[in-house]
Amino acid sequence: MQTRRKFLATAGSTIAVTSTAKAAGTPLLSFGLMADCQYADAETRGSRFYRESPRKLAEAVDELNRRELAFTFHLGDFIDRDFESFDDLAPIMEKLKSPLRHALGNHDFDVADEFKAQVPGKLGLERGYYSFRRAGFHFIVIDTTEISPYRNPASTAQDKAAEAELGKLKSAGSLAAKPSNGRPGDDQIAWLEGELIAAKAANQTALVFGHHPILPFAGHSIWNATALDEILQKHRAAKLYINGHNHAGGYANADGFHYLTLDGMLETKDQNAFAVVDLYSDRLELTGFGRQESQTLEFRTLIQA
Repeated sequence: MQTRRKFLATAGSTIAVTSTAKAAGTPLLSFGLMADCQYADAETRGSRFYRESPRKLAEAVDELNRRELAFTFHLGDFIDRDFESFDDLAPIMEKLKSPLRHALGNHDFDVADEFKAQVPGKLGLERGYYSFRRAGFHFIVIDTTEISPYRNPASTAQDKAAEAELGKLKSAGSLAAKPSNGRPGDDQIAWLEGELIAAKAANQTALVFGHHPILPFAGHSIWNATALDEILQKHRAAKLYINGHNHAGGYANADGFHYLTLDGMLETKDQNAFAVVDLYSDRLELTGFGRQESQTLEFRTLIQA
């Protein structure tokens, strides 16, 4: 795919796409952005300081509450394991002034089988994917865990089908053939395309969010990254996709479409990672805190140059 169009990718950290100073003007809308809080009452493993996550989350909430935000996203892996971990974080999030909207992550389902079906509801979701509109923007949240080896109880039909698909990907040598990844199902992909068509018809800018990366294609990517990328490239009302999962962050630019992976809050003992986003008609300006770098993502035009 990279051979057929202009493609820029970086991994290990996010990069500023433009070096232009922040332009004057009032944003049309602002929101908070976090990923991979990944709390568990567990000992530190490598650079993952699980018991520091509540403190970091509270710090982020305090900062976000100083802003006038329409809502706040957390893009998956709110917990690392154990269903009761959701309840441990609840008192912190009750202090957040802006409405909290989640994307589902693989670790959110690292709970006993009897609790797996309750995870979306625990995060305030009727289903894993959804959309909403604000201030001329069409926000789309996809569920990259829908087809995966961890989403459903062991030995169910859905679980067996996901394991079989993973086996085929491994046999084909796919970089994304990891049990921690997954993909949106076929019905969800059709829904996504319908949402992008609706955004163009309404003359709205579509911004897409989820947990797993699409590009750069690597070991953290969703299983059907090529199919998703083709859809997002085709519908030029879509301007970017923002996700978590790869705690080191990352960025790719595919013909002006931005793929941004946020730094994971969990990583390191002392440094946090979250952001505030200001939206303008032609760009997204991200102000990062802690390890999350600040940057500006300029929106591609509706007509390809």
